[in-house]
Amino acid sequence: MKRNKENTLHISVIGIDGSGKSTFAASLPMLVAAEYELQAGGAGETYVVNGPEEDCLTSGFAPEGIPFTARISKRLKRWAKRFTNSRRIYPFLKVPQMMAQDAAARHMVSKWSLDCVVSDGNTLLSTMGRAANYLYPAREGEKSFAPTPEDLAAVLNYVLDGKPVPKETAARMPNLRPGRWLHQITRAVGLHSVWMPDVVILLKLDPKVALERIHGRGQKIDRHENADDLAQTHGRYQIALETMRRVKGEQSVITIDVNGKGPGEALQDALVALRPHILKQTAQKQDTKPLGTTETELADGGIWKKVFNPRYVFRYFIPRFFSGAWREPFFSLSKPGQRFLKEGYSGGVMKEIYDNDPKHARLGTAIFQGYPLHRAVYDRLQLLHEHIEPELEKRLQSQDEVTVFTAPSGYAYDLFRPLESIARRTPALMKKVKLMAADLDPHGVLAPELSARAAKLGIHFEFRQGDLSKADFREACAANGPFDLALFVGLSSWFPKPATLKHLRWLKQNLKSTGKLVTDCFTPAGYSLSGRYVGYKADYYSPQRYCVLLDTAGFDGLNASVKSGRDAINHVVLASPRSAPCQSSNPTLGVEADNLTDSVPLKTEIHVSSQFGHRQEATSVEGVLNGCV
Repeated sequence: MKRNKENTLHISVIGIDGSGKSTFAASLPMLVAAEYELQAGGAGETYVVNGPEEDCLTSGFAPEGIPFTARISKRLKRWAKRFTNSRRIYPFLKVPQMMAQDAAARHMVSKWSLDCVVSDGNTLLSTMGRAANYLYPAREGEKSFAPTPEDLAAVLNYVLDGKPVPKETAARMPNLRPGRWLHQITRAVGLHSVWMPDVVILLKLDPKVALERIHGRGQKIDRHENADDLAQTHGRYQIALETMRRVKGEQSVITIDVNGKGPGEALQDALVALRPHILKQTAQKQDTKPLGTTETELADGGIWKKVFNPRYVFRYFIPRFFSGAWREPFFSLSKPGQRFLKEGYSGGVMKEIYDNDPKHARLGTAIFQGYPLHRAVYDRLQLLHEHIEPELEKRLQSQDEVTVFTAPSGYAYDLFRPLESIARRTPALMKKVKLMAADLDPHGVLAPELSARAAKLGIHFEFRQGDLSKADFREACAANGPFDLALFVGLSSWFPKPATLKHLRWLKQNLKSTGKLVTDCFTPAGYSLSGRYVGYKADYYSPQRYCVLLDTAGFDGLNASVKSGRDAINHVVLASPRSAPCQSSNPTLGVEADNLTDSVPLKTEIHVSSQFGHRQEATSVEGVLNGCV
């Protein structure tokens, strides 16, 4: 299967001469393949394709040949080196060489189905950084116009997408039409040679140290390899990176200080810094969609294909029309609905639901937010706030430190809202809070927002990005335990049952004996039938069955407190670790728990919530399993 270029992570390495970028770019694909088990390619001095189990291309080994554009790039590179000291000839050889290299990198993606490709430089970024060395050499005292990041962002948007350049910028810049024409011509002939990477790694090195390294090679020194020109290049690269941030986002730039570091140390830093991007890229593959999403295309009109599916219409939509089904075709009319169709139940969509203001919502948004499942999710947040706040405050008043673990964290409204409420009354308690949040975060947006919110509160905070179903990731999180409070909210329906049970057992092992687990489950309803027809995979639990699952995992599930929202769709469960092993008088109960019906007797207390204007139930499982208590 050919890899879609949009599902491949494109990384470019830049840096001044002497920073070691050529060696770095050639070695990084090998380490990405080893560390993350991906198919990784490299384009630069050498062209490589490294996989977890075999190499498909490397120096002296090309069983399937190398792209024609790679051969062109290599030849142009040799010619360009002969004219390094020529201000007039070198740029006219170097720019085509970089374009050929970038075209080769794109071709390698489809030829070898690469998950990741690393380039030694990039046509656009390298030109931004190096052009001044030849047009206005610093060592000769020539001054040049230094474009701002805004100027360069406007230029890129024009060259790549044809967006008009602001008059103020156009007046300061040379004629940009040839650049736009060149991009269009190369695309027309199938050469994707002008593009921006997803991530750029800058190898930061003091120009003086770089000059020492260059002289230490014992090779001929190029005219631009001097302190002034190197400093000029470093400054221009900073402008280029700021432009990258404006075009691709803050997370797209990685700076690695290589002063005093060996190649291995710098590469290890890169592997760590790339982890969030690798996770995001992996999650976006067609065969490993993030939990809470579906492979069915719902955005860009895909929702109508679903609506006109006979099975959906006659088995779900018509029978449940008045139970909320009528709302689904109108999701595309609102901003949160459009985001849901594109991302599924991502952290961003959950945030849209949590931030809902019914008094000021437009019609389309009101339709989306009034969907029974979304209303249940909104109610869940209110229940979590209501019960987590007193639990936290009680522990903060009586303990020197309170450790909290939440995964998947999303935007952690369920913790930050109670903490902010407590902080307004007793701000001094915040210094006792030690919070760890973990999430796959495929869109790479959670860490900065959560960190800023935690800093404002003054709590000790750590965010870890990773796959909660992986044992090694959970064990890395365990280093911060044992925990006083653990949250496992919003994932029980998306996790496969074996993974859910393993994770609950891990939480039991890493909770203090006096700790508390806050979790939830979903009961099947109309939305679950709709989700099944559109391709969502989910598990559903009645409160009784979920409490049995908790009991099996080592919690006192039989006495767990269960609280439900207005539609009794979502159920928030508070459970404590079981202090002693189960000594049931009936030895068959442990193996036949799955045969229990939902009619297990419940001890029920009715609570009236003034916030929702409806009744809620706090329940605990009793009856046939009382012998385990």
